[in-house]
Amino acid sequence: MSIPILMYHEVGPVETLTEWYTVPTHKFREQLEYLRDHDYQTVSLEQFRHSATHARGERKVIITFDDNNLCHHSVSTPILVEFKFQATFFIVSSFLDTRKDMLSTTQLVQMKRAGMSIESHSHTHRFLSDLNPADLRGELEMSRRILGDRLQGEVRFISCPGGRYDRKVLDSALDAGYWGVCTSAPGLNDFVRGHPPQTLDRFLVSATTPLETFAKIVSGDKGFVRNQVRRHRAKALVKGLLGNTTYDRLWRHFRRDI
Repeated sequence: MSIPILMYHEVGPVETLTEWYTVPTHKFREQLEYLRDHDYQTVSLEQFRHSATHARGERKVIITFDDNNLCHHSVSTPILVEFKFQATFFIVSSFLDTRKDMLSTTQLVQMKRAGMSIESHSHTHRFLSDLNPADLRGELEMSRRILGDRLQGEVRFISCPGGRYDRKVLDSALDAGYWGVCTSAPGLNDFVRGHPPQTLDRFLVSATTPLETFAKIVSGDKGFVRNQVRRHRAKALVKGLLGNTTYDRLWRHFRRDI
């Protein structure tokens, strides 16, 4: 059975919206209500990895969040707990305990106790595919070690900053002890000949994602998925031509109008 992974960044009140990545609180609730009302279950990345098959007719989805946004603790986690859902939060280890508007170690511990999973979003949030082997290894190992020490547990998955990854990043992550690398590419995830996928695709949920689109994502609508994959490949081609830095600068400029 294929499983969709949702990728969020921020959840907050409409009046505090500052950019496209922030999902309004009422829309996030609406999405969780849809999952509940249509009998979806949330599972962690680790649970998915250790479950090669699902009972026929089961509806499962994985919810993930990127970055160290304070709203993960103050908004998203309480709502998830209210709906009896779980999620995975990918954290940049060097950002911990540095600013009042970002997550602290204490808050991460509280989120973990509430049933949330904490994984890596690198050490400094640099594009991993741009790094030389030594720096890449440092990003992967330091983040895994720091998060593991502070949370007293294993860190087994990493989300690539900006979705930038290549074969070098995947191989280095596996060598560093990670079980899987989460991308920003749309697509469903399934076992291959009984083995869990090493790269995990995710569907972005943004401020402009309508409930109709959300429903297509979680149901794995084949036509929708094919269209999203085609669009992503075209965008990846542009990224390859422009390079990560130029593409990211242009994207940050133009996404304000999306």
